[in-house]
Amino acid sequence: MDVGNVRAALARKGLSAAEAARRIRYDPACLSRVLNGRQAPSAALEQSLAALLDLDEGDERAQYAMRHPTRLDRAAVAALADALAAQRRADDVVGPVPLLPAAETHRTVLLRLLRDARGPERDALGEVAAEHCAFLGWLHVQLRSDRAVPVLHEGERIAREVGSGPLIAQSLNFLACHWRTRGDHRRAAEHFDAVTRTEGVHLTQKAANTARAAEQTAKAGDRTAARTLLRAAEHLGERAANRTPPEAAYWLRGQAFQLLNQGIAHDAIGDGKSAREHIAAGLAGIPAPHLSAPWISDYVSPERLRELSPL
Repeated sequence: MDVGNVRAALARKGLSAAEAARRIRYDPACLSRVLNGRQAPSAALEQSLAALLDLDEGDERAQYAMRHPTRLDRAAVAALADALAAQRRADDVVGPVPLLPAAETHRTVLLRLLRDARGPERDALGEVAAEHCAFLGWLHVQLRSDRAVPVLHEGERIAREVGSGPLIAQSLNFLACHWRTRGDHRRAAEHFDAVTRTEGVHLTQKAANTARAAEQTAKAGDRTAARTLLRAAEHLGERAANRTPPEAAYWLRGQAFQLLNQGIAHDAIGDGKSAREHIAAGLAGIPAPHLSAPWISDYVSPERLRELSPL
């Protein structure tokens, strides 16, 4: 049993170690020692945790691949990608704090795997590593940590190495978000704009980042340029409405997120009525569990969010 894998699964399900121990009728102190690497798990404990946390063959294959990098195959890479997808979706619900330790460990392992990998699956592994660096960088962005910058540059470098436009765009987008949290609107606008000019960027990414570039350009003081960008963003958003986004940017599915980005751009320009209409329509399309995600505060005040959240 891989402890890091168990911790990530606990975070995905929003379970504390104490609650997990209660559910499987196991001593909490003993489980804590296992999770901290001070005690080996019994076979019975492994089986109980696997059942509780829905750990399956894919998880085991991912861990096997991490321990045996020279035996990397397509199924192992797919398992690593699935594990990352689960962590990304967990972030939408539980936020960055419980996911960060495991994500840092996984980055180290993936980079070691990539360094040692040979053969036809190396590029596919590179895509997983690039996406994971982007995800880890995003966790740091949410926590307003400067560590986001080197991790995201690392993700961009790997994405360029494997030639993935959507993943290059992802790292640039999160870098832009980092500068936005720092109040550096001009640098944020430059990075959002860089996404739209990335070769191979997906239309859904281009639409969303054009809107964010409009917002940050307005906040940097150039409302005329911001209006031009916003008109382009709305046109792109209409074209992107029925496009399936890349898996690395799954939240761009449908119009909800595009409308939210357009709404805050309208707000930055000073068009309050359009801003409210766009944001209300966008929030109506966001899944209810995601209304508790930290990023939602970019679009709506905590007071308004409490009114929207289900009881």
